[in-house]
Order: sequence, then structure tokens, then C-alpha cells
Amino acid sequence: MNQEEFQNNYRIIVEKIFNNWQNLRLAVEHGMGGRNGQQVAIDIMNYTYQYCIGNENITEGELQDVIEELLDQEFDTICEDGSVAEISRHLLRYKYMSLQGQYAEIEAELNRLPQGKEWLRKDVKITYTPIDGDSSSEDDDSDSTDEENEMEVDEPSSSSKRTTRSQARKQEDDFVEPEEGWTTVRNKRK
Repeated sequence: MNQEEFQNNYRIIVEKIFNNWQNLRLAVEHGMGGRNGQQVAIDIMNYTYQYCIGNENITEGELQDVIEELLDQEFDTICEDGSVAEISRHLLRYKYMSLQGQYAEIEAELNRLPQGKEWLRKDVKITYTPIDGDSSSEDDDSDSTDEENEMEVDEPSSSSKRTTRSQARKQEDDFVEPEEGWTTVRNKRK
């Protein structure tokens, strides 16, 4: 098998995995990447593909760190549901299977994924609804109501959780008694 065949087939695999990544789509739909969020998601997919084919001995942890950093930088989003680790594991597993020419096995596994529409293409338009940014001038009641509504309406399942930095800061501001064995350390507020 030649390198070009591997790259072309692996590209299809990466696109299939990213098109099925619900958290990335939610980040785009909620305007986390701004008006160009869909293009940013495509760029992240392309970068991940290039990173995977350009590096021989990547570990799952390294790839996970790269993807998490991209999500944080480009979407101000942190996935807490384990999806980044799962995607990293599949991308590397399919890379090594591709290098061994095991395309029939890969295709069989990928065909078990939900057959949704490809959305990470320039000719597909994603409608997004911007999330109002948190600011110190907004009152806490409206913020918590927006977050509760977002969780009820927009999240397809409770396993798909994503948190923006501003939401994480807001959660830190709402004191919650730490679990036994944990200590909460805070800055002194003036």
C-alpha cells in the first residue's frame, strides 16, 4: 500500500469521526467559535488529520492534549464527557489499522456510527445561536436560568456535557460544599 492511498483513506476516516462528534457540532451551533465557527471546526479537523499523519509515534494522551488545546483556544470550550479521549483513541487505532490495510474492519466499525449528514464541509451551512457571554454586570439569576434552559433544550443527552471557561468561572463563584476529602482553595476577593 502506498502513502497516498493511506492518506486518502485515513482522511475519510478522520472526517467521519469528526462529523459524528456531537460536542464539536454543539460548540459550532452555539456560536462558541463565532460566526466562522464551522470553518474553525473544519480547520481543527484538518489540523488533527495533518498532526496524525505527520507524526509516527503519537500517544493517545498527546493527541488528546492537542485536541483539548484546540477546543480551548478556538471555542473556549472544555469537554468533560470523555469524548476527546475517545476520539483520540479511535483516530490512532484507525491510523494503525489503515497502515496495515485493514479497511474492511474500519469500514464495518464506522458504519455502526449514526448516519448523520456531513456538516464539516464548506458547502453545508450550520445555523448557530450565539450564547450571551457572562459578564460581571449581569445578574446571577438570568445566567443560571440561561444555563438551565440550555441544558434542557439543547443537550441531546446528559452524557454530552461541555463547559465554557466563563461558565466554569461562574460555577466557581457559586460556592458548593466540596466532597469529602477535597479542599477548595479560592483567591481572596476584595
